[in-house]
Amino acid sequence: MRRGYREALPSFAVLALLGCGGVRVREQKVALELAWPPGQPRVRLERVIQQRSTSAPLVSWLSGSGSAPVFARPHGIAWDGSDLIVADPGARTVLRITSAGKVVSSPEGAAGAAVGVAVCPAGIVASDSEGGRVAILGPDLRRLRWLTEGLSRPTGLACSGDTVFVAETGAHRVLALGTDGTRRIIGERGEGPGRFNFPTVLALASGFLLVGDTLNFRVQRLDPASGSFVDSFGQLGDAAGEMPRLKGVAADSAGNVWVSDAYLDQVSLYDRNGSLLLTLGGPGPEPGRFSFPAGIAANPDGRMAVVDVLNRRVQVFRLIDQDRKP
Repeated sequence: MRRGYREALPSFAVLALLGCGGVRVREQKVALELAWPPGQPRVRLERVIQQRSTSAPLVSWLSGSGSAPVFARPHGIAWDGSDLIVADPGARTVLRITSAGKVVSSPEGAAGAAVGVAVCPAGIVASDSEGGRVAILGPDLRRLRWLTEGLSRPTGLACSGDTVFVAETGAHRVLALGTDGTRRIIGERGEGPGRFNFPTVLALASGFLLVGDTLNFRVQRLDPASGSFVDSFGQLGDAAGEMPRLKGVAADSAGNVWVSDAYLDQVSLYDRNGSLLLTLGGPGPEPGRFSFPAGIAANPDGRMAVVDVLNRRVQVFRLIDQDRKP
């Protein structure tokens, strides 16, 4: 039986002692040959972000070491340049992990129990599913304002210019919110094209809005300007590449679509037409495996970050044919 979230939570007292000043992540070294599969495309695991160093003597005494988990129950993720922004609803915080490994936490209550994040022109947008609201944060992760409130379980986020797209999971629809207060509703509950059943994740790719339509077991592609249906792919099942519990979606700079599935504990890679190219992972704590993978974020340089929820870590992959030498 899959572990519950409560079993994955660390001591909040220890986390509180850590603070955010001067804390840096400790990265697990990954062999360069850890890549899948033969042929093209191939994907390499580059980084595993899981522990952070601390010189606090009390924490070292309590934990028996000079390190502690970075995350409590991470979920959403986005790139801000070379930094990673991670929503951790288990700790009720949003984290910035810099390219140098420094960890910066949002002030208490800045975004509630944020589950989704996106980096937009207006700021860092975070969805508080528990509180039914969406926050806009500054680069320092302090709240600038609430973009909207009174929603039914907002989760996934994506943005295009001044428009923020929000998956309103409890209402089975997507909202297009203008930073000037305008609001447009896309879809309603149903199984047909352009209808949703608990949509949870969003991404923009090649001029289309990708919607992870979780309990319709598919990814739908929409025209973001009109909200009209373009096409979809995915189905219920437990074979490689199927989507019994879709939890993350992103598109890389080559146009491939990445989808995480928390039931299969795998990440699948599809081409721009929705044809399966390969799958990564399977259940387990080892590097390259997952326990409830959720949020996925694409960096233009070819890196893809995947939140591995119950292993309390982020794994960073790269398409090998997109490698760029420093």
